[in-house]
Amino acid sequence: MSTAIFDKSVEFLAQIALFNESYSKSGLDRTLTNRLVQAAAEMGTHINNSVYGSDKTAFNACLQDALKSSVECVFLLKVISSTNLFPYDYVFLITMVQDIKNVLIASLNANKPQPDQNAPQSKWNKYNNGTAGRFST
Repeated sequence: MSTAIFDKSVEFLAQIALFNESYSKSGLDRTLTNRLVQAAAEMGTHINNSVYGSDKTAFNACLQDALKSSVECVFLLKVISSTNLFPYDYVFLITMVQDIKNVLIASLNANKPQPDQNAPQSKWNKYNNGTAGRFST
């Protein structure tokens, strides 16, 4: 089964792998780029697992983990690009992962549990609504 977010994550990981391959040929230290590949792979894995999640809770947990990895990817790409040690189209990579991040955020927001309108109200709600605690004259 393939979804748009899954396809985007596969394409992003492929682009990161190509970037890492080019970067490795430069002879520069690869500590950050190796972590970037790891974070991109984790993001893709979590997105893949969300497709096969057993229930809504598992689905949301996978998306949360994917979101954390996407944020890490953005951070690492910005750090690597700011060193100016290796010329590359970082804007393209950052845009790709930010698109994925935005879809993940939208998916998580859409899956937030909605408050039950028929549920009994908490005894503290009257304080939040300003109906209690008023002094009578």
